[in-house]
Formats: sequence, C-alpha cells, structure tokens
Amino acid sequence: MASLRQPAGSSEYALGMSDMPDVAQGTTGLDEHRAHLPGNLGQIVESLFAIEAWVSADHATPLANRLGAMGIDIPRLWSAPRWNMGVRKASRRRHIDDADPRLRKAEDHLLTVVGHPAGPVLLGLYLWSITNDASQQSGRHGRVLAPVSGFTRAWERHRDKVPCGHCRVEGDAAVALSHCLMARLEVAGARNSGSIARFTGKVSGAIDAAERLLDAAGRIADDGPLRKAFTNQARWRIRYFTALHDAATATAATLAGDASGLAAAIETLHDVERTGGLNYILASELRAHRTHLEALCAGAGADWLVLDRCRTVYVFPFGLPQVDGKAATATIRELIHHPLPYLLGARAASVRTALKLDDVWDTEDPFGSFDGATLNLPDVEISHQDGTLVAHLSCEVRFGDLGNHYVRFRQTGRELGPQQVRDTRYLMSSLHDDLVLNWVIPRPDGSIEHVPIVTGTGYHPVHLFHLAYRLQEAIAAHFTRSVADWHDENAPAIRSEQKLKHYLARGRSHVLTFVYEASAGPAAAPRDRRRPVASADELLATYGHQPLLQPVPFHTSSLVDWTLPQRSPHVLQGVRNIGDLVAVTPNATTVALFGSAHFKIVQYGSLLEFVAGLSGMLAAWNTRLAEYVSDIEAMLRQQEDPADDLAHRVEHLREQQLQLHEFGARARRALSVVSSPTMLASATEFQQLAELMQAFDVTRQASELNRRMRELLAERVEARLTTIQRQHEEHESAEQRRILEGLTVAVSTFAVLTVIHTILAIGVEAGLWDGWPPAVFAVASSVVAFVMAVLVFRFWVRRTRGGHEPPALRLYVASGGSTTPR
Repeated sequence: MASLRQPAGSSEYALGMSDMPDVAQGTTGLDEHRAHLPGNLGQIVESLFAIEAWVSADHATPLANRLGAMGIDIPRLWSAPRWNMGVRKASRRRHIDDADPRLRKAEDHLLTVVGHPAGPVLLGLYLWSITNDASQQSGRHGRVLAPVSGFTRAWERHRDKVPCGHCRVEGDAAVALSHCLMARLEVAGARNSGSIARFTGKVSGAIDAAERLLDAAGRIADDGPLRKAFTNQARWRIRYFTALHDAATATAATLAGDASGLAAAIETLHDVERTGGLNYILASELRAHRTHLEALCAGAGADWLVLDRCRTVYVFPFGLPQVDGKAATATIRELIHHPLPYLLGARAASVRTALKLDDVWDTEDPFGSFDGATLNLPDVEISHQDGTLVAHLSCEVRFGDLGNHYVRFRQTGRELGPQQVRDTRYLMSSLHDDLVLNWVIPRPDGSIEHVPIVTGTGYHPVHLFHLAYRLQEAIAAHFTRSVADWHDENAPAIRSEQKLKHYLARGRSHVLTFVYEASAGPAAAPRDRRRPVASADELLATYGHQPLLQPVPFHTSSLVDWTLPQRSPHVLQGVRNIGDLVAVTPNATTVALFGSAHFKIVQYGSLLEFVAGLSGMLAAWNTRLAEYVSDIEAMLRQQEDPADDLAHRVEHLREQQLQLHEFGARARRALSVVSSPTMLASATEFQQLAELMQAFDVTRQASELNRRMRELLAERVEARLTTIQRQHEEHESAEQRRILEGLTVAVSTFAVLTVIHTILAIGVEAGLWDGWPPAVFAVASSVVAFVMAVLVFRFWVRRTRGGHEPPALRLYVASGGSTTPR
C-alpha cells in the first residue's frame, strides 16, 4: 500500500505542524485553562461525535448556545454551508470559489471568538459539524466547504492572536479535523472521476490528513474530552481510509484480471464496518463499497463482456422559446455568407446547411419533411487534472426545423470493459469530478493547438455537462442580435437568470451507446482468448453487460456501482431481427443490432437521435405556455392606474391571444409532422420511430402538452376582455363616486366658510366697519374658503381611493384565474 500512497504532507490541505511547538505554551497555566473550559464540554463532545454532529447542528444544542453567547449568529451560520440557503445560492462548482463571501464571513466569526476561552476550537467543531451535515445533501462540495475552508484559511493568519497557548493547540486540532473533512470530500469527488488511480491517490491524502489529526491531538496537554475525541476520530479515519485504499487497490487488480486480493479487501471492509465505534454515516459508505465489491467478486470468474468497437453519442437538447424552429435553422444557414461565430473561446469550424440524414427521411409528403442545419465546432479533448487523456470528442450543434435543437458530442471506443463503458457514459453527469477541457484546433501547417474552453465571464467548464450548457447559453445569446454580428469575439451574454429562461429552454440530456462488435472471455483477457458475441441473448448472458442496461447515475456511491442489478430498462427486442437489442432508460440508451450492416445501424441511430432531441422542443413549448399564462395573470392581477389606457390593455391581451394561436398552430403542425405515417419513407422505420417515442415518453408528454394547449386556445378571448372591461368600468364608476362625494364635501366646506361674508355684510350695514379693512378681510376669507374646499376635496378622494380593489379582479383572483364565477 505504501507504494501507492502519496507522501505525508502532499495533500492540498497539509497543515504545517512542524512549525508549531510540540506542547502547548503560553501565559495561561493548564489548571487555569481547565477552569475556563465549558462545564458541559464532555456532553458537547459526546453529542458532537456520536453521529457525526447531526444533532449538534441544531440551534438549541449546548454547543450552539455557547457560541451564541460569544456573539455568533447561529441560525445564519447554520445555513451558510447549505447549497440552497444563505444570502445567495452557492456556486454549482465542485471547487471553492475564492470570491465566495462566506470565506470572509468565516474569518469574521473566528475574530469574534478568538479572545474567548476555547472559542476557536468550539467554532471549528461547530463548522465541521454543520458542513458534515450539509455534505449529505449536495455532491458539489465546493458549495458546502466554503465556511469551513474560510475558517482554516483564517486560522493560519490569526492563530497568534489567541492569548492562551492551550487554546491555540486545541484550535490546531480543530483545523486538522476540518482538513480531514476536506480530504474525505475530495475522496467522494474522486469517486465520480472515472479513475481508480485518482481515487486511490485522494484516499492516500485522506490517510495523511488523519495522521496529522492524530499528531495534533497528541499536542493537547489536557487529557480531557477534546484530546480523547480528536484521537479517536483520527484513529477511526486512518482505519476507515486504509480499508478503502486496500479495496481500491484490489478493485483495480480485479479489473486487470487478478482477483486474488479482492476477498481479503471485502473482509477488511466488513470488519471495519461492523466494529463498534464507527458512526453510521461512514459505516453506510463502507457497506455500499462492500456490497458492490461482493457482486464483483461473484462474477470475477465468469466471462466478461468487452465492446470491441462502439460509438457513444451525447445529446444535450435545448429549445429557443422566442425563435421558431425554421427561423433558427434559416439563421444558421445564413452564417455561410458571414464570418463564423466565436463560441467559448474558439471560432466555429464550419456550417452545414442541411442535417446529415439517412435517405429514409426523404419523404414525398410536402408537409411531413424534416431537415435542419449544423454548426460544427472544433473537437474537444478531455483530460484529468494530471493530464491523463479521458476522451477525444467531436462537437457540433444541430438545429432542427421543428425546434428540436441539441448539442452533440461523439466518440468511438475500442476494447472497452464494463468499468470503461460505465465511465464513458458517466461523462454526461453533472456531478462528474473536475476535468480539463480544451478545444483541439488544427493549424494550416499541420500542427494541433489546444485552446482552453472559457466563457465570456472567464469561467472554464469542468465537465461535459457544463460545456454543453454554456454552449446552449452562448447560442441563445447570439440569437438576440443580428446574424451579421455573430462573428464578434466579444460574444454577448445573457446575464439575468430570468432573461435566460426567456430565451433558452433545456431538455433532458441523453447518452447513446451503439455496439458494433463485442466479445466475451475472462476478465482482461486478450482478443484471441475471447469469443464473439453475436446476439442480445449472448450479450445478456455475459458478466459486465450491466452498464449497458443502466441509466447514468446522478452520482456514485461505489467504485464499481454497475455490479448490482437495477430496475429493468425498456427493452425493445427484435427491432430489426431476432437477437437485436435496444435498451432505453431515462437518460441512456444502448443499441446492439448484431445482425444488421453498419448503414442500417446508422439509419436507426438517426431515428434515435431525432427522438432524443425532441426533449428540447417540448421544453421550449412548455416555457412558452408558462410565459403566456404568467403574463396574462400578471396583467389581470395588476391594480389599474387612473392613467392606464383600457384600449392598450385590451390590445395587449389580443396580441397575446393571437401569438398563442400562432404558436399553437406551429406546435400542432410539428406534432402532426412527428406523428405522420408519411414522415419517413419506410413504414418499417416509422414503426420503429413510434416505438422509440413511446419508450422515451415523448408520446405522453406531447399529448399532455397538446391538451393544455387546447384548453388555452379554447378559452374565449372575449371572456378575458369582458373581465378587463368590467374591471375598468367598476374602477371608473368608483372614481366618479369618489369625485362626487369629494365635491359635496368641498361645497359644504365652502358654504360653511362663507358665513364670514354674512357677518361682514351685517357689520357694514350696521355701520360697525367702514373703509378698506372689511373689503380685505372679505377677499382673504374667500381665498381661505376656496383653498380649504380644494384641500378637503383632494383629501377625501385620496382617502376613499386607498385600498381600492375592483370587485371583478377580486372575483377573478378568488376563482383561481377562471372567468366563470364559482
């Protein structure tokens, strides 16, 4: 095992213990330090480590209460590592974003407790506990590690500010425990890398981190709960990761044809799993590894399947809700007369004004024809972080006249065993561990240039899923401007998430595996020791066929997670001949047409890609319908402004309804084309297409969308217009009523104030006043009466207008958007 392990201290999270004193030193004596420790420290530690801190993450625990008394905002801190909580949602990347504000916030927390006895170690334990909990809900560990990573970075800068030497040493142990957590999550990420060697290296790093934790625990002078807990955690982690290391080594050997060490590795996993002291979270992870390895061990002596030659196609469908399918393909075809666009750091290679299709699509039906255009991009090279090549893929974006667009990657495989088949298909997963992606651009002199793939914001996609999504976003952004400007290197970007949803709709990604030649024999046997596989029955009788029948998992729980049987896929046997196999799962399909020539397999592949790409078209339609409903409901719920023009609102509603009818006509036409028996030149191929649409659930989705569309189209626009008209009339009536009431009150006010004129008139008549004062006073009183009347009028109208809501609107909202009263 030592030859496979990295040297101690090579981990990214190595802690420089050599620069720290061997024992705690400082001005505080040990007895004084013990006196300052929490009285319930034993209870805190026991509850913390019993079940990996799940209970201690609650707001009302002793540890949380202790930190709260030091000035820490516990509810906010608890939410910090959660992927869907906090001020903003965390990054979807696996690695830690250095601009994440939670890094700085963790440093502020450390500075808050740095002067409190045992403050740093308690904060470190709490951050470790809540991060442990959050890591169970997200496989993108960069989003959950930010708080604990910020704590460890801040500790390096502010360690000397801790006044007590014993507290510094305890803080060192808490940081070492945090490094153990980071190393464990790196192991989890490497499990999704498709590389056992990479996994083994990360496990070695985790063992090193546990050994540093053991060393840090030994430096704690107080032989109390903290030292015992840290020591116990270090020893269990050493044992846990050593068992994983042995299992990974035995697994690699078994896949290479030597299963001699697998049984012993399984027994070691079982021993560690069932020995008391290991918490149930880690025990469940060991159990997952052991169960899959037992299945591998059971099949080690059987004939293993090898795909001698196969093709893998990755389909990432998308739709453009605001652009008609034919208009989109026309735009792409127009690029042939303009400089080609830049996409993610490289210029497109070429444009094909028609799709590469089999002539089975050459139908005589003028309304049932299907075609499109293709934007070819440079090839993509994928490698691990250490430079090991993973895949070389062709890349293109296909645009269909029906609106069924998709990003397409393709690669050819040779001599692939079951683990390699699984890893090839898993490249599609959004939780694949970080990879390095480059454009492969041939130069005129025959040389090859590798150009990093990078978005306009400087982000480098780290796996195939992200690359496809960023390409879709770049395409959608280009469609927001003139095609003559597509060549501009300063590519546009849709910054707003809301605008992105308006211009782009994504379908479900799918991976297609086409088996051309296969054989079976002992594990890792050379070609001359394997027999050909010539039918579906022979393929299903071999060991290692399982990955071909399984969907691509979201993330993995074992190095060989393909070994256990899973739910049966939708199997279409006898597609062309008895012995053919087509296995359809929610996100992966395998095609093995052993009795067919290559051109027939290609023909069936065109049907399969067409059906897989329909997901983007349906997604765009659903987006368009949702926008229509949201727009209408927002308009009807909007409080009417006095300055609102009823004619404008009515016209807007008419336009929306007309657009819906136009959209519905296009969608129905597309559905008619897809379901038309004359869409293909061959009745046999059309039957195969219908079977695939049923297996992909396209038929049900299209039927449901068609039903929703019929309901919206059947709703009479007059009913909605009547609602708006009634709402407007009630508003006008109420407004007139308020004005009349205000005038009445204002006139009454003016009449009351004119009494002063009567008094003046009497005084002048009686000779009590004479000269200019009565006249001035009369004018002034008239002005005051007028001003008071106006003010009373305005006050009255505004007071009665407040909180007004037209009865028609209340009725519409209360009825859930229906124009028919309940």
